[in-house]
Amino acid sequence: MKKNLLALLAASSLMLAPIASPQQAALAQRVVDVSPDVNSQNVPPDTSISGQFDTNSTPAVDLNSVQILVNGQDVTNRSTVTRNFFSYRPAQPLPPGQSRVQIDYRNVNGEQRSVNWGFTVQQPQAAVQISSVTHNAASNQLGPGTTFLATINGTPGSQASVLLIQDGRTVREIQAQEVSSGVYVATLNVQSSDRLNEGIVVGRLRRQNQTTFAAASQPVVFNPNAGGTAVVPDSSGAGSTGSGNTGNTASQLQPSFTSHRNGGEVSGSGFTLVGQTRPNATVDVQVTSRVSVLGVVNLGGETLLDEEVTADQNGRFEVEVPGPRIPVPGTRYTVRATANLNNETSRATEITLTQD
Repeated sequence: MKKNLLALLAASSLMLAPIASPQQAALAQRVVDVSPDVNSQNVPPDTSISGQFDTNSTPAVDLNSVQILVNGQDVTNRSTVTRNFFSYRPAQPLPPGQSRVQIDYRNVNGEQRSVNWGFTVQQPQAAVQISSVTHNAASNQLGPGTTFLATINGTPGSQASVLLIQDGRTVREIQAQEVSSGVYVATLNVQSSDRLNEGIVVGRLRRQNQTTFAAASQPVVFNPNAGGTAVVPDSSGAGSTGSGNTGNTASQLQPSFTSHRNGGEVSGSGFTLVGQTRPNATVDVQVTSRVSVLGVVNLGGETLLDEEVTADQNGRFEVEVPGPRIPVPGTRYTVRATANLNNETSRATEITLTQD
């Protein structure tokens, strides 16, 4: 029985040696501190691969015998190998999924050693990018009772926030919401205690292990003595009707669209408009469609929406626009919005969208 048990253990040892857990193999063969870690997940495809030869209690490594294989490919000639260390950085990103590393070598006594381990490379990710950061205090100081509005345009599906930086030291973070694909909006009700002089507005997007930043081109000023004279800009890039007077509170009431840019594209099956105005204001939104051939012959149009909505306590409003009866690529949609609060009526904001 004892002889059979020893034979079984010996056989098991031989069978398990090539497929033992990588960490056990590394310890047994005296290769330690491997990177990426054994069985690690979501490893970046441009990772470097490295480890150390632990010769404290074993004979030194014969450098001429070292062979490094990554996914079965010999990369020894492209690796750095010393008596105590080896390292390899792939010239091309590693493929997603499981990767295997095998290190073969002999010690100075001629004893052959082999170590292998694996890790999982993450799927390719599109780079997180910010195309623009804008805000409504580029040319006006914001005072108590006004709403600071910042818009980030960038990679959809990210976590977004806006950082207000004063004097290069104090940072205030405002969480942003994705109001439409790739458009993020952050708002802040300015209080009498808020004071910010030449503040920097920085947008931040995060997705998985990627983070990117971008700064607005204009600083922001919060002035307790400024009063409610700030304009809520058209952060979607749209134009507006009326004069350019920015010295009264009615201008601040003027709606802006944060979900779409002037000249942007929309689906023929309908779309959602999101905008910003003064908190609790009533917004009248009208959307008409027009179909033309070659931009010359007008085939008629229809009114798709004529609706009043009430903005929330942050000044945000939203309406669903149905698609036309017969969706035709190239259909032009004219969106017009005015806001009313306490017997004040804003100037109209108008943008044009095109069906893709």
